Amino acid sequence: MKNKVSLLLSSLVLISLLLAACGSPAATPTEAPAQTEAPAATQAATEAATEAPTEAATATAEPTGPLTVLIDNDEGPITPANFNTFIGGWMVGWVYDALYIQSPDLQPIPNLATSATPSADGLTWDIKLREGVKWHDGQPFTSKDVIFSYDFLVKAGRANNLAAIESTEANGDYGLTIHLKNPQPFFLSEGLAATYILPEHIWKDQTAVSGELSQFQGKVGTGAYKLVEVEPGQFYHFEANPDYFRGEPRVKEMIAKIVKDRTQQFNQLRAGEADAVLSSVPPSIAADLQNNADIKLAQGSDFFNYVFYTNGSRKPFDNPAIRQAISKAIDTKTLVDVVTLGQGVQLPLSWYHPDLPWSTNISHVFDPKAAASDLEAAGLVDSDGDGIREFNGKKTDFGMLCDVNSPVEIRATELIQGWLKDVGIGTHRICQDIDLSVSQIWPNFVAVAKPDYDMAIWGWSAVPQARRGFVQFLTNCAFGGIGWGNLTGICDKKFDDLVAQFVSNADPSKTEELSKQIQESIATNLPFIPLMSPGGNFAYRPAAYDGWVYMKGTGIMTIWSFLPASAQNIP
Repeated sequence: MKNKVSLLLSSLVLISLLLAACGSPAATPTEAPAQTEAPAATQAATEAATEAPTEAATATAEPTGPLTVLIDNDEGPITPANFNTFIGGWMVGWVYDALYIQSPDLQPIPNLATSATPSADGLTWDIKLREGVKWHDGQPFTSKDVIFSYDFLVKAGRANNLAAIESTEANGDYGLTIHLKNPQPFFLSEGLAATYILPEHIWKDQTAVSGELSQFQGKVGTGAYKLVEVEPGQFYHFEANPDYFRGEPRVKEMIAKIVKDRTQQFNQLRAGEADAVLSSVPPSIAADLQNNADIKLAQGSDFFNYVFYTNGSRKPFDNPAIRQAISKAIDTKTLVDVVTLGQGVQLPLSWYHPDLPWSTNISHVFDPKAAASDLEAAGLVDSDGDGIREFNGKKTDFGMLCDVNSPVEIRATELIQGWLKDVGIGTHRICQDIDLSVSQIWPNFVAVAKPDYDMAIWGWSAVPQARRGFVQFLTNCAFGGIGWGNLTGICDKKFDDLVAQFVSNADPSKTEELSKQIQESIATNLPFIPLMSPGGNFAYRPAAYDGWVYMKGTGIMTIWSFLPASAQNIP
């Protein structure tokens, strides 16, 4: 992302949520709009905030004026059919609701639905919907909206997490029966809790086109906030929904201001021109902010993760032995120590964060001598003794993408470039705007079989790690379909079959055994090379607002940060 996703929650809905493309995938490149004036209330708040107090500011639970938060990218329309990065995904959750919602400790709890009951064989789900909920324009929310939304988002390629649905039928205005093609062990947490509902009466004239992001803004949801104004490239303006079924939000007005440059973000926070930054603070900046009496850091686990892609649709990266050699050449412990200043963890070769209960923690091995030997055996040799190996008669000089606005990626690729040179692989770094990198590795946020890159460092949000079925979207051979997030250029049919069994069985013991096999396969074939997961550091000004709620493995940007404390207790 880069606050990439991820993108997430295709499960592009998860993107962003998920997706973090290199931090977070950025919006589709467009001409930058001219600077416009933010809403007047925001200007007044900014002027007041720039008068820095002489002592540490007093924390406040409910701001009296608009809260200004900074985001990395223009997310396009904030709807379930669009958003680009994981922060965009959480912003969609400010305006729209899903049938279930993840609590701050990642447990699915009722939301627009009050219950969801599976049959014994896992093929049928009976859903009871919450009565009395209204859309922001006053129209009632009913079962018709859910049926419409699931159909529309699947057709638009934004809900592959619902691909197992065979049919959905209404049982009156507030009941549903969902029939599945096969059992789905994660249907509640990764289907019902991961898909926001659209109002049919607003969206019925829109056409769902697979592979295209809808540019319809919509604005009308059932959520805690109403999206009242959008200035492309500049800001999103939200106002609280006083009739929200979980309770009126504590923050009555919010401006999400787009500032791509991370240094500028923290300069604005220091100056009081912003009240919080929704992306995690780079470790090099965190120490400085901790010394500022007017700023606090919300800290916690962060499943945001960096991986290293090699383009498997190009030789020599189609060879797993080459990918293993590159992995052995990279010192992930030093990456954590140097790049995150020790405020992170090495990711195992099996990819999943070691704090996740299902992680098998197959350790990364740093062994440059073995890497050199493996490269030699695979045909990459240094015939002229200049220290750089040749491939197909030419010196290696692979391009390595990184985000020019990400200090973490810039420093990490510097180190990786040096380690690869140590084993004879020549590279050149291409640190550029994330929009350009996305156009090469993930054009229009649709995975392709032959992406246009050699190597890339990439950041995925917490969502792909925390949602166990998400691995299919990152690896499946159906590029742009189920494999909407498969940026590897690799098609592994055997792995697809293994994952298909994993996401479509009803036996918990079999699920865990398949999970182990999947992680062993990732560690062996390395469709991508897991690197590190930084710790979460989220900076804010407590004098403006101090009610932030940290979602496990994610951060402070979810809707829970703005709701009353009793909101989680709604049955």
